[in-house]
Amino acid sequence: MDPQIPAGFIVWPGWLGGVAVGLFLVLLLVVTGKVLGVSSAYGEACGWTGSAYFRDPKRGYGERWRLFFVLGLPIGGAVAVFSSGAPWVPSFEMGTLYEKVLPQSLAMRSAVLAAGGILIGFGARLAGGCQSGHAIAGIALLNPSSMLAGALFFVGGIVAVQAVFALFL
Repeated sequence: MDPQIPAGFIVWPGWLGGVAVGLFLVLLLVVTGKVLGVSSAYGEACGWTGSAYFRDPKRGYGERWRLFFVLGLPIGGAVAVFSSGAPWVPSFEMGTLYEKVLPQSLAMRSAVLAAGGILIGFGARLAGGCQSGHAIAGIALLNPSSMLAGALFFVGGIVAVQAVFALFL
């Protein structure tokens, strides 16, 4: 048993979560005709800036449900943490590699992580979708181009991690 998991704490297997997400995606498509995506919620949030680009319904914006879905993700995580009985210890600690690469100052580390998140969101919208949209939603819906994109994202991630390890460790 993992010493970091409190006694009596139940950890669901990862595959069960994957099956649940896949079934939810298919159910959402069948019931509403909509595909779940997180990066489109980023576009919804950008629409609040007044940008005409992000207010154009032809680009898929204007459906606030995605924004509420994304806001529900941290809320759901908080509910899971606080109802688990395990102690909650907030931390920016992400492992040895990140400790070597990221600044030590909490303010600078926060700024770097926020800037990275903004760039990822911008790139995902520029590309018409994020990697999780392709790898999770697209594969669950048996989209061949998403299957290929998902595989290439994983390969790119493995190459990038190995390159970072070679440079910093």
